[in-house]
Amino acid sequence: MKTYKSNIEGAWVEILKVELTAEQKSVLMSNNENDKEAKNNLLLSIQNQREVAVSENKLQELVNFYNTIKPALKETDAYQLISADLSEANTFEGILNCRVNGEHIQIRF
Repeated sequence: MKTYKSNIEGAWVEILKVELTAEQKSVLMSNNENDKEAKNNLLLSIQNQREVAVSENKLQELVNFYNTIKPALKETDAYQLISADLSEANTFEGILNCRVNGEHIQIRF
């Protein structure tokens, strides 16, 4: 199963699973002030490994699907995407969080 995420309309990334070594896990669990910089660097590294760009074809497929689940808006409505998280097996499943006129809306599909 593949997982995708968007925080900006039209921009999608695939979320990959990152396997951590015992040493990396130890650094992440550490509360030692001396490990703070190593912990921050490791978190950045994990994020960079975890999020990868999607192909142009997949991007178009994700944008098209997103447009089908996005709430219908009136011309005067203010819309803000908070996040869209999709899993793909045979079909897309997931959750869309957004604001319409300042009101939080959550759509599960």
